[in-house]
Amino acid sequence: MECAPVRFRASTTALGYRWEVAHVPHRVVARPSPLLGVAALLALASTLWVFTSLDGPWAPPLLGWICPAAGTIVAALACWRTAVGAGLAPPARLFWNRVGVAMAVIGCAGVASAADWLTAGNAPAPHNRPLTLCLYLAGVLTFLFALLRLPGKTSLTRSQRHRFLLDMLIVMTTTGLFVWYLSFRRVDRWATLSGWTAAALAIVLLGFAATLAFSRIALTGRGPADPRALRILGMTAAVGALVGALAPLMQRQPHINNAMLSLPYTSLVMVAAADRQRRAAAIATRERPPRTYSVVPYLAVAATHVLLLSTTYQRTREAVIVALGAVVITGVVVYRQITVLADNARLLRRVDASMRDLRRVQHQLAHQAHHDSLTGLANRRLFERRVRAALAAGDPFSVTLIDLDDFKIINDRLGHGAGDALLATVAQRLRAVLGQRHIVARLGGDEFAALLTGVATATAPATLSRIAAALRAPVRLAGQEVVIESSIGLAEGARETSCTELMRRADLAMYAAKARGKGNYACYDGEIEREAHREARLAADLRRALERDEFSLVFQPVVALPGGRPVGSEALVRWQHPERGTVSPVEFIAVAERTGVIVPLGAWILREACRRGAAWLAAGAGHRPWRLSVNVSARQLREPAFADEVAAVLRETGLPHQRLTVEVTETAVFDNETALDALKAIRALGVAVALDDFGTGHSSLGLLRTAPATVLKVDKSFIDNIAGAEEEVIATAMIQLARGLRLDAVAEGVETPAQARRLHDLGYRLAQGFHFWPPLSADEMGALLATADSTTPARS
Repeated sequence: MECAPVRFRASTTALGYRWEVAHVPHRVVARPSPLLGVAALLALASTLWVFTSLDGPWAPPLLGWICPAAGTIVAALACWRTAVGAGLAPPARLFWNRVGVAMAVIGCAGVASAADWLTAGNAPAPHNRPLTLCLYLAGVLTFLFALLRLPGKTSLTRSQRHRFLLDMLIVMTTTGLFVWYLSFRRVDRWATLSGWTAAALAIVLLGFAATLAFSRIALTGRGPADPRALRILGMTAAVGALVGALAPLMQRQPHINNAMLSLPYTSLVMVAAADRQRRAAAIATRERPPRTYSVVPYLAVAATHVLLLSTTYQRTREAVIVALGAVVITGVVVYRQITVLADNARLLRRVDASMRDLRRVQHQLAHQAHHDSLTGLANRRLFERRVRAALAAGDPFSVTLIDLDDFKIINDRLGHGAGDALLATVAQRLRAVLGQRHIVARLGGDEFAALLTGVATATAPATLSRIAAALRAPVRLAGQEVVIESSIGLAEGARETSCTELMRRADLAMYAAKARGKGNYACYDGEIEREAHREARLAADLRRALERDEFSLVFQPVVALPGGRPVGSEALVRWQHPERGTVSPVEFIAVAERTGVIVPLGAWILREACRRGAAWLAAGAGHRPWRLSVNVSARQLREPAFADEVAAVLRETGLPHQRLTVEVTETAVFDNETALDALKAIRALGVAVALDDFGTGHSSLGLLRTAPATVLKVDKSFIDNIAGAEEEVIATAMIQLARGLRLDAVAEGVETPAQARRLHDLGYRLAQGFHFWPPLSADEMGALLATADSTTPARS
């Protein structure tokens, strides 16, 4: 046998990939077994012996029994050889072992028949002894047991079981007609011939049982054994029937027995079936899917009607019984077809119901594919499709992008459930204010969009004002009333623009509105585009500036009131652009925040400031305590292990931790657990923490309680009009709050002597501003701190 090349094929399943082995059909050539040729020669020899002995024996009768006995032994060997071969499943091995045992028992029965026949002498009608008949019955029963114990391939449903029983009824009725017509209608002659009517009846009943077993195999299919081998095996009943039809030829020849032909040919069929199973296991072909029908019942019906035509043509008396059987079979067939039609009708109803369910599921999937599951609004895919359709139509329209201000803070503070409820409320309000004429979508997160049909830039402000007002209405979430502000950007559609370009313009307008403050809206125009290009160029320049060392630090002193003695400084970054000159921090810090450049820039500022502070100490500016303040952005606080970075910088530069103050804005830490954790870790290093621009952001007593602050820096906006009643009240409240919490308070932006005096009168002891000192270079700041042992007067 040749070795088979194997081809692998990958097929997808619900969980991934499944590798199947696809065998090439022509790759294996399994040769027939030599036992098949031996069995055929034995059958041919028995046939020659029987037909040459019809006129009388020409040799001792013992020679006529050699081939039948040898045939059964060959059949048993073939079955056992197949059972021990490779490629068979355990149930198939057991089946062929049992068939081999059955053939061995039948072979023993054949030997016993020979002994009975030879010991009977010249009796006119010798018959088998009870032991011989019992051996035959044991062999047939073993064979039948092997068939019935072969496990099935599939289980039957109720309707399939019903059809199976009807098919069995058709097959068994046909079998009964043929058995009766060929043999059993002459049972008196059989009984006379054999001398044992009960034995003849038992043989017939066993034939029925064997037919029943093979019909079951043909109708339901068997998994472990090869189907073709089983069909060949089923021919044993046909062989027995054909040989039985020759019995009248042997009635008056006592030296000839029917078993001399039945055993060799039955053995030949057995060897052929076993050889087919052996070759099928060697080829190992891929299993075919089971058929949903069997041709056996139809063949049975056809055979019955052939028998009916034969008996009718011969005008025998048996035609009436055969016709009655044909009527019964036809009735069963009609009833079977009615049940099949009923099953088909039920199947069609189920298919129709399944199709309706499938269409409903498809509609749901299509809706889910184009709509947001939380709000029910159109998603980005559907929205962009509608925008492209509007661009193709050429009708006037605008695209609006809406971003909720401070949504992340609310989501983190009140929980994701409250955040989802807020998004659903926003969706409802947008639908209510815009109506069915316009398309509203949720693009993701807290970003919404609207396609405003018939709205141009000139008429947009009224619509955008309505949207902002509707969203600004208070929302009750988790037992609290929340007011949501939104930043809205609008871009007018034009035929020459693409959907991507239009969305980009609306996005630019939205960020322009956000830059103007919360709750604003903006319409795209050329100035916004130019500003966007300028910001993009500025961001690119920022990245290059770090590489080219274009940044520098200046330091604004913090002084003690009233004398103005320097007690610290705040590091301020400056950018000297090679083409644009000095760029104000107000201009580039916001861009650095949005683009992420603030992270490497902030790391450079921290390291450079600490290096300068360590140099001041080394130059002798450490006689009095002073602190160096460094501003840290919210983006930096969100970086993992930021506190470890601060500790590493202090170790690297040698600046003592008590000399450093980290300044953060209120907005950076308000409801930001990550930022608060970072500040607590920094405070644990011994580094001071200052809340910068206090009073302009989310000022609350809760923030002062949770943030590990040691310094409050009062914003310049409260200092400018300190002489006014309201500003004075606020400034007084802040200093009292700082004193109550044991925090240092620093007044920022002091520019006049009057402001300095009034702040001192209110209780402020620390301040900074141009009234005292402008920002100084690192060398100037070091020299100032070195001479701080004497009182330094305030600048006038």
